[in-house]
Amino acid sequence: MFVIASDYDRTISSELDGFKIKDKVKERINQFSKRFPFIVVTGRERKFISRLALGLNPSLWVLENGAVFLRGNQVIYNVSNDWFSIRNQIVNYLKNKGISFTVGEVIIYVDNAIDQGLERVENGRIEWNRSDAMILPENIDKGNGLLKALEIFKIKGKIIAVGDSQNDIPLFRVANYKVAVRNALEEIKAISDHVLTKENGEGIIELLDMIESGTINFTFDYI
Repeated sequence: MFVIASDYDRTISSELDGFKIKDKVKERINQFSKRFPFIVVTGRERKFISRLALGLNPSLWVLENGAVFLRGNQVIYNVSNDWFSIRNQIVNYLKNKGISFTVGEVIIYVDNAIDQGLERVENGRIEWNRSDAMILPENIDKGNGLLKALEIFKIKGKIIAVGDSQNDIPLFRVANYKVAVRNALEEIKAISDHVLTKENGEGIIELLDMIESGTINFTFDYI
């Protein structure tokens, strides 16, 4: 048994489409999810799901880079209570620096963080997604979040991770098999077991077709 754990932006969806999922990608994932666990592991907030991924029904959502779990109407926060007071301190620091940001249910988002001069924060961790940054609790990332979600929801199987960018590296660290879409950063392709020939959601369809047809052979040499 295996579990697909896929990033969303530039993996399931394309920036050219404003990150709105294409119908054929949505339908293919929904079909696949009826047979095998398919988990979306993303930095996105819950509020974006209905706008960008309306009708997408994966087995589970791991949101905000591993900080929020969503299945149906059930929401679980994967964070300690002291984070919110720490977050307030970080928010004040960003304001004093003149850095613009938004706050999710758990994490802090900073668009164009490099251009804004963000380099570090105290008592939090910066995770990069190309030029954007997400500020998280020290122990939260996509990999740790996925493992915790699998434990809570009692989902078992070898992990096949799919991604494109820097914040997918922690997801790849806990994976048994790592897949990059064609448009992934070169550093992601370099650590992948397989690089798809197609980009974004077309790549996801390619992967799912290969899995169901048996034309991809997984070698589970990790964890």
